[in-house]
Amino acid sequence: MARKQSEALAEEMEILRSEIKVIEDSEEPTDDELARAEALLVEWDTKKADYDKAIDREAKVAEVMRAALKPANVEEGSAPDARRRGPEVMRKVDPYESLNQEELVRSLWGHGPFNSTDAISRADAAIERAPRHVDDRAKERLTGLVHLDNRHAPLIARHMLLTGSPEYHEQFREYVASRGTYVGEALRAAMSLTDANGGYLVPFTLDPTIILTNAGIAGPLRSISTIKTIATDTWNGVTSAGVSAEWTAEGVEAADASPTLAQPTITPKKADAWVFGSYEVLADSGFAAELGRLLADAKVRLEEAAFATANTGATIPRGVVAAVAAVTASIVTSLTTNAFVVGDVYNTSDALRARDASQASWIANKKIFSLIRQFDTSGGSAFWANLGMGVPNQLLGQPQYECSTMTSVVSTGANILLAGNFAEYYIVDRVGMSVIYDPMVKSTGNGRPTGQGGWYSFWRVGADVVDASAFRLLQLNEVAAATALG
Repeated sequence: MARKQSEALAEEMEILRSEIKVIEDSEEPTDDELARAEALLVEWDTKKADYDKAIDREAKVAEVMRAALKPANVEEGSAPDARRRGPEVMRKVDPYESLNQEELVRSLWGHGPFNSTDAISRADAAIERAPRHVDDRAKERLTGLVHLDNRHAPLIARHMLLTGSPEYHEQFREYVASRGTYVGEALRAAMSLTDANGGYLVPFTLDPTIILTNAGIAGPLRSISTIKTIATDTWNGVTSAGVSAEWTAEGVEAADASPTLAQPTITPKKADAWVFGSYEVLADSGFAAELGRLLADAKVRLEEAAFATANTGATIPRGVVAAVAAVTASIVTSLTTNAFVVGDVYNTSDALRARDASQASWIANKKIFSLIRQFDTSGGSAFWANLGMGVPNQLLGQPQYECSTMTSVVSTGANILLAGNFAEYYIVDRVGMSVIYDPMVKSTGNGRPTGQGGWYSFWRVGADVVDASAFRLLQLNEVAAATALG
């Protein structure tokens, strides 16, 4: 988030104040230390004068902007509702002006009406005005979320309005910088949206449950799967194997081609992360900016492991490999015992349905792909799309992605290679990551304070395969002996 000049000066003044306090608290400060304190006081006075000027200037700019947006200052003939006129106008509109936060919160809990069209229009403007760190790709995703053709769009729009205002950003930054001691009115309003009133919602422009950043990503599944973002507790879908068509002669009754519908349900599971450190580290004025990045990285690493191989459980999203392995018809068994051979790769590809083969991708551990590459001993067959590349990006004409959490060992019963249409693997994000500060970490041994504090964050995400027939999983012959990788 781009900072105002007053914010930067305030942080610099706090650093000077801390250094002055250290010297003043010394029992017997030296002459050099006293001279240093005098110099720091002069510097603090100078910055204080600059700070006061910056505050005054920023207040005047805000006043001018508010005046420009008042209907009385709009020339006759202008559009009555600027929010509907496109990006050029939306950049000039304050989406948070005249926004009734109490009404907003009550409507999100279903206790009052709220204009959904207005919420989406305001959210569009909020996206356009997002800080510079929100790139064009993230803005496209945000716009797509608030224009989903379902009941979640207005709820997501309202979530953005509640956690996106400059006041909310400032209060959240103060909350992090003060290590949980400062709580403003905007934070209190947002707190009522978290389950059991626990924690404070991360501003939507920093929230990895909304903006899917790629920092430190170690797995491919979010990039190739279907992502659903919801503002309720459960995602409910409808799937079908499709409708069968037929040829009929003149006057012959048509067959009943009604499809069989399934109703998959995916419930997001709670995940959490714990970031802690010494009071000295947490007091660093730059830690507030780093918190979001640290949490996003932890979130990605935790989720990618689950999306690949986690089994069905009450508290864990279902991994794509485990889900496909549970369906016998989707398993391809290796051709021979004691070996993983080139024919296994072809058989896995050939077993895909025609409708899925054209949209298929491959995932496996890097060591498995390295072993497959060794199958080409002639130095340039059509097995790989391009053997000259450092890491071939296609296998049998389909994209391949390394998945570090899949097994790297060729052994009895191992699931080593997965091909399929990953659009049939759904990842469901429940919007909103919350954080709360614990001011005192205690030793697990004797319960004494360790001089550390920490941030506890939590969010919800679910995942499952909605059509296992769209995948084929290569499983090593159950009677095969372990085979070392080459």
